[in-house]
Amino acid sequence: MITKKHPLLTARKASIIDLNTANDLFAEIIQSGLPFGYQQANCHNISHYISLLLESKGYLCAKIWAFAPMVYSVNSSRLISFADKKNISPNGKIDWGYHVAPVLQVRIGNKVRKMVIDPGLFKTPVRYRTWLAKLKTRKLIYLIVDSEWYLFNSSMIPNSQLQLNINTIQPNVKLPDWFSDKLITDFFKYEEDSLEQHWIEKGLAVNETAMAFYNAEIKPILNSKAHQELVYDYKMLVGNVFNFETIFRDNNWNYEMNDDFQLRHQNIITKYSNLYFFNLQKWEKSLSLLNELINKRKI
Repeated sequence: MITKKHPLLTARKASIIDLNTANDLFAEIIQSGLPFGYQQANCHNISHYISLLLESKGYLCAKIWAFAPMVYSVNSSRLISFADKKNISPNGKIDWGYHVAPVLQVRIGNKVRKMVIDPGLFKTPVRYRTWLAKLKTRKLIYLIVDSEWYLFNSSMIPNSQLQLNINTIQPNVKLPDWFSDKLITDFFKYEEDSLEQHWIEKGLAVNETAMAFYNAEIKPILNSKAHQELVYDYKMLVGNVFNFETIFRDNNWNYEMNDDFQLRHQNIITKYSNLYFFNLQKWEKSLSLLNELINKRKI
């Protein structure tokens, strides 16, 4: 069951286009090289890149955010969860606390429909309720917001219990009253730390490098009985995005990606570390070009 909606989309902020244009834009997004195949993480980075890609072409979109109960409530552990068809995840599932995708306003007949762009889940633009239904999560809540909101903040206690004072960082955007008992506090834009530390480019590089690893190293031996120990290790590395980011993005370690693990696989870690940095530089150049095109349109 899907409950509670409150659009924070500014009136007339998102472009209204016809269905043919929406389909053409969807096709361009598919051809952009974005790493849709790795579904473990970084939907917010893919969505924001798409919003900039559309803006560079003169279109403004919105975003739809869906939150699982585990993210907005202290009383639930329910996630958005589905089977991992690639069999890359160690537990065979993909779990999301939230999911986000761009929304186009599409004129169909006499009505304007909110259509979601999510090539990771669909092959065409779809109605936003179709998108929500695909997530198959009870007590899912959602917001439709302006595309400039990059990511959200949350707290360990419900909003209604937060004591804001003059020394507290004030929320960027006030959420509706029915969020007062939720852990999500507000949204923030792609600026300051996120911009300076290249969060989008790093997220896209993580996903692209992970898919390259899967296709070249895991897929060929996935069903080989002689390689199951290696497959298990690779799944722990690539199928768990936190482990993958720890190694390749952060150049760090954790209790699973410990010194012993990294020593056993040092050659392949070196190989894909080099690929990660290559992909990172590529996405930095790509994002810089998009921003140049956007700035030219504003002149």
